[in-house]
Amino acid sequence: MVTPVDERRYRAFLAAAQLRHAWQFQRRGRSETDDPVEIEIPPGWYGLMDRLFDGVAEAVPAAERGGFRWRRLRVVHGVLEIRFDGVRDRILPIVTRTRDEAAVTCQACGQPGTRRQIAGDYRVNCDRHFIELLVDAHPRGESGARRWWQTPQPALGRRSPASLLQAGPPSELLLDQALRLAMPAAPRLNGAHRQRLQGVWPVLREAFGERLRSLRLAEFEPETGPNGTLLAMLAGEPDTAARTAAASQLARAGYSDLRLRLIGQSDLDNPVRAADPWSCMLALEASVSIPRYQPSAPFDGR
Repeated sequence: MVTPVDERRYRAFLAAAQLRHAWQFQRRGRSETDDPVEIEIPPGWYGLMDRLFDGVAEAVPAAERGGFRWRRLRVVHGVLEIRFDGVRDRILPIVTRTRDEAAVTCQACGQPGTRRQIAGDYRVNCDRHFIELLVDAHPRGESGARRWWQTPQPALGRRSPASLLQAGPPSELLLDQALRLAMPAAPRLNGAHRQRLQGVWPVLREAFGERLRSLRLAEFEPETGPNGTLLAMLAGEPDTAARTAAASQLARAGYSDLRLRLIGQSDLDNPVRAADPWSCMLALEASVSIPRYQPSAPFDGR
């Protein structure tokens, strides 16, 4: 939710940047009807952007500034997207460094952070702001979240989550409790769903071989259309390139409605510190098993 304070802070950041480095935002040699620079930057990254603008100003001589212009500066699924026109050789190292810094900087406060997802929404957050987002995702809405936030919890030593967070950095126990709190209901599958989903097994078995240990389905709401999160438990560590290739194989096999997430067995021992805590907790708390594929007996004509 964007508050009036957030809006004023954003406008102040943008105005200061454009005043200090006006040439980086001008549409030189272009029509005034051209699209303006697209800037959608969260407050935790304002400092990164200021350093980006200053670095470009130092790297580009005045004689080469005529064709330069930022085109797009925004966050997309927790990743900083930067596009620009003009000189590139001097600027690309600065842009790369800024992207790398954004990948480990909380979007909300600028402290060290990690890119994590909540119900398919990726953001880079510190543990404190990750917990706040988890609370906002409470299945019973704002009232349920507020009640849990202020109520002493037996699992937290009879202290409320709010008081624990005020006392210092969030503990793994508090992260674990907030993750469990935010989980959706486990899906319920009818016979047709199960029969179709069993066909996922041979596709992923081809991709991962004996590393594939089990398959589960979460975030599945057939009344809103075919969709769901497919959780593949693997022996060893998940591989991003392998996930991309397997997702392509699933799409070609007719399962483009399923979002594939890979989970290492070791991650389930401590889901809050896994690369994908949300998916790990879905596997533990809010998913159903997909039965192994059983090929039908061949029809013998009798």
